[in-house]
Amino acid sequence: MRRADLLLGIVAPIAAYWVLTALGASDLTALAWGALFPLVGVLVGIARERRVDVLAALSLGAIAASVAGALLLHSATFLLVKESLMTGVIGLGFLGSLLARRPLPVLLLRGRPGAAEVIEARWVDPGFRRALRGITIVWGCALLAEAGLRVVLALFVPPGVLMVVSPLLAAAVLGPVALWTARRRAALRRTPVPVPA
Repeated sequence: MRRADLLLGIVAPIAAYWVLTALGASDLTALAWGALFPLVGVLVGIARERRVDVLAALSLGAIAASVAGALLLHSATFLLVKESLMTGVIGLGFLGSLLARRPLPVLLLRGRPGAAEVIEARWVDPGFRRALRGITIVWGCALLAEAGLRVVLALFVPPGVLMVVSPLLAAAVLGPVALWTARRRAALRRTPVPVPA
């Protein structure tokens, strides 16, 4: 994660919440203003990459839907679970993509330089396909679990505490999965590319 992403996505919203609530703003108002920082972060990322990828589009959609929903329903909790909305949708996307010809990680990896050729060369190997489907299942389940835990915490933990706990929860749940995935990918790279018969 880039420093700007960390500042705009985590630090600035927490600081905005604490400052605004200390000045007498409601939880809903403080959270709504704090949501502008991640929005700016996504827009900066789009400008930097000069394209809108799947994750950026999902982030924009989740932020817009959560702010609109929170303001319409007058619910601070709705804003607190905005990350869960995006995380849950991505988790369902991972698991749903198992029904497609190629799972979602294949589509995400294809954007990297040279990755499309490697994937095409290796896709004939049943072990490679099985490994990618396994990675897809693990990520889908982990993302749904993290989203569900955050929703439960939002019902019982004060907003200021949840804003600090939420990134730690993501790191605790998704960090080990990311490490496992890196090791799995390294093992797949060491596997020889099958030669077509």
